[in-house]
Amino acid sequence: MKNPAQHPLYFVPEPFDNTRLAHLCGPLDENLRQISAALDVTLFRRGEKFIVSGSKAQRAVDILEQFYQLATKPVTVDEVQLALVE
Repeated sequence: MKNPAQHPLYFVPEPFDNTRLAHLCGPLDENLRQISAALDVTLFRRGEKFIVSGSKAQRAVDILEQFYQLATKPVTVDEVQLALVE
């Protein structure tokens, strides 16, 4: 039987907004790579749906949700790094 922590989690931003999605992901998806590396999770996006797996997947989804709400302006790598250490 598989460990339930290994099942992927999904995050679909609501309400959907392409500009906010771009601000969340960062230039060339740099913010997503930062989150993935720092939390040792697999994180990828298909359209507006994010798929996250790994032992800290819930933390990664929480961060994605938090930054999507703030993404009316570009989210910087520094802001992501700061959130990851808090």
